[in-house]
Formats: sequence, C-alpha cells, structure tokens
Amino acid sequence: MKIRSLLILSLLAAPPALTALPRAARAELPERKSPLADAPAVRHRAELRQFRLEIGPGIISTVGQDFYHAVMVGGKASFFLSDWLAIGGMVGHNLTPDMKTSFHERVEGVLPTMKGMDRTPTVADAEAGMNKIAQVFAVQAEIIPFSGKYSLFGKLFANYDFYAFGGPGFINFKGNREACTTPGNSCPFVGMKVGANFGVGMHTYFTDYLSMNIEARDILLRNNPSGRDETGDQVADDEDLTWDSNYMVGINFTFLLPPSSRTSD
Repeated sequence: MKIRSLLILSLLAAPPALTALPRAARAELPERKSPLADAPAVRHRAELRQFRLEIGPGIISTVGQDFYHAVMVGGKASFFLSDWLAIGGMVGHNLTPDMKTSFHERVEGVLPTMKGMDRTPTVADAEAGMNKIAQVFAVQAEIIPFSGKYSLFGKLFANYDFYAFGGPGFINFKGNREACTTPGNSCPFVGMKVGANFGVGMHTYFTDYLSMNIEARDILLRNNPSGRDETGDQVADDEDLTWDSNYMVGINFTFLLPPSSRTSD
C-alpha cells in the first residue's frame, strides 16, 4: 500500500511536459489513408458511348393526331461526343397516309353530304382541307444524365441510359391543294414546315454493339390541320394557323461503331 501511494503521488507531482509526451507521440504518427481514396466511383464500368456512332432502323407512330394517324418507317443516327453528350437526328416516312382517327370518323358522321346555306362544310369539303403527315425529320442534341446496369430475375443483365433531347424538327404535310380554288373553301396547309423538336429517350444495351432505343417526342409548330377558314375572312391562309403539337413514339434497333467498347479501370 505504501508503494502504491508513492507511485500515485509521484505521478501527480510529475511535470505537465512528461504527461504530454504520449499525446505528442501520437500526434506525430502519419495519418492513415483509406485504400479507396482517389478511386473511381465504379470500377470496370463499360464505357458504351464516348466517341461512338449509333445508327439503326426504327418504327415511329403518332399519338393523338387530329384527323390522320401516321405509322412511319425510318431510322436514327447519333454521334456521342462524350459519355453524356451526343448530336443526332431521325427521319420517318409515313406508310399509312389514309389511316383516319376516331375523331375524323365522328366528324364525318355529323357533316352533311350536300352544301347548305351556312358555312358548314360537306364531308368532301372537310376531307379536302385536312392535311396529313408525309415525312418527319429532326435534328437534336442529347444530354444523358443517368446510366447504369439492371438485371432481370438475377439472370439477365443489361446496361441502360436515359436522356433528354431538343433541336429543330421538320414535318412535310400533304393535302389536296385543288380545294383552294373557291373562296371560303378548305385549303390544306401543306409543304415542309419547321418547328421545335424535344422529348426524352432511353437505351437498353443488349451487347457492346447492339441496343434498343425508345423515344417520345413532340414536334411543335404552327399548323391548321383542318385547313378551314378560322378567322372568318373567307380565306384559309397563314392567319388561321395555331401552335399544334405532333406527339410521336418511336422504337429503334441501333448498332454502335466501333463494335467494341472500352472498360474503365
């Protein structure tokens, strides 16, 4: 007991410098560095896009058109400037120019077949003024903020990405221009028209060089789908145009070149 008491008293009487030595020694030790420091967020990541060309055929369908549906065959091409940015374009040619919408059929059901005393058009006059899509073209910049990998039932694995795009869009409308010969008659709005093209899309990459691409777009432009005199000035012209959305959904099967991709560290 006397020895223990002497030790306690000696420690209490020790200078502060002596008690600080272990603390100072610990402070001089080098800090530990995590083995994951400066490491990439994802290792062995498939770099599927940067400096690669995407090209392939596809099918496009309009959604919610006024008088005529358009089912188009076409294709898409894009060049990826980086993993998150691409420039590209699409084209579509209408295979079903005479596919009437249900709204078109309802309009036909209420219009007269013979001309009356009022401004109500006959079925023939109304159809003569309606325009329909012949071809569609678009140029777009694509921004890819999300990409990754998914699995189905733990057996099938595939890479994916989501992107938004925008740029100019072009629609070539066709119709019966002979309807414009009589004042007050329908006059279809035809020819190549330009507007704004924007939407969203996604890829599913089955392999390094083959993907399925789905896009939903709107080409917004000034149009007069019915070709009728909307202002009451007895002439169907540019004064009767309004902003009109042309919604479309497309699916493409695209190839990527070169056919092999890089893998990150």
